[in-house]
Amino acid sequence: MSSPIHAFAPFAAALEAPLRAAFPDRKVVCWRDEAAFAAGIGEVEYLFTLGPPRGHWSGASRLRLIQCLGAGVDDVLPAADLREDVVVANNRGMAAEPMSEFALTLVLALVKRLPFFVAAQQEREWRRALPGRVAGTTLGILGMGAIGQALAEKAAALGFRVVATQRTPKPHPIVDQVFASTATHEALAQSDVVVLLLPLTDETAMSFGAAEFAAMKADATLVNLARGGIVDESALLDALVSEQIAGAIFDVFAQEPLPGDSPLWSAPNFWVTPHAAGGFPDLLEVAITRFADNVARVERGEPAHNQIDRARGY
Repeated sequence: MSSPIHAFAPFAAALEAPLRAAFPDRKVVCWRDEAAFAAGIGEVEYLFTLGPPRGHWSGASRLRLIQCLGAGVDDVLPAADLREDVVVANNRGMAAEPMSEFALTLVLALVKRLPFFVAAQQEREWRRALPGRVAGTTLGILGMGAIGQALAEKAAALGFRVVATQRTPKPHPIVDQVFASTATHEALAQSDVVVLLLPLTDETAMSFGAAEFAAMKADATLVNLARGGIVDESALLDALVSEQIAGAIFDVFAQEPLPGDSPLWSAPNFWVTPHAAGGFPDLLEVAITRFADNVARVERGEPAHNQIDRARGY
């Protein structure tokens, strides 16, 4: 008999139908609460997940594959109690196009000052301002992975000058300059709009703080589509209140949903989207199709697609 398929996510009920369609001959079990996850972890071989509860991997004696729903794996790794032979895979590249589209939308909104006009409308005021121009505007992309490359191509096609950072910098035909991650401040100093697209690892956690805000231009803006834990939110608030930067749009936060009492809700020139950048209509179906392929690969003794390097965390 084929091994069962297990899933854990806050929206577990939505996973049942696409998982059953992808695995018609297998038992499918979906959980959304920690108690059920902890009680059943010993039976799990193949897990499709978003945000699994930590502290239970030591009981996962049969576990072979953890497939993360999105590109981020920081809700699984690091995990000292997870066996080294367990394959951890993500869906890197799955959302590159929709996320790059979302990023470009926010970048253009900032350049064209749409948040300023929306705020004026909410106050029933006819406030005029001169929108910026793409020509002559430098877009800085921190994290030149699949999403960053897709964004760079779209932005350059519109006329942006693009600079970027990459852990191991490689020349890109449409990027004016690719900096090493150790030269982030140099990229920030050139950028009019900065987009964060870094993975959350031990190396990047809280890596964007007061020094990075100080390295930005006074009229620059920041977009975070990466992970909330990369940015020091206290330093962000200080930079907004002191007008050290001109504004920011964040899709991700250290705690999600963003608590109702967070001062960021009312921070000047700050706008929030609810971790929506990577979404698209058939996201679950595409992700589960990739999961099914990886299950088949593991069962054949082949490497999984998008297998994570546990040492690097991505």
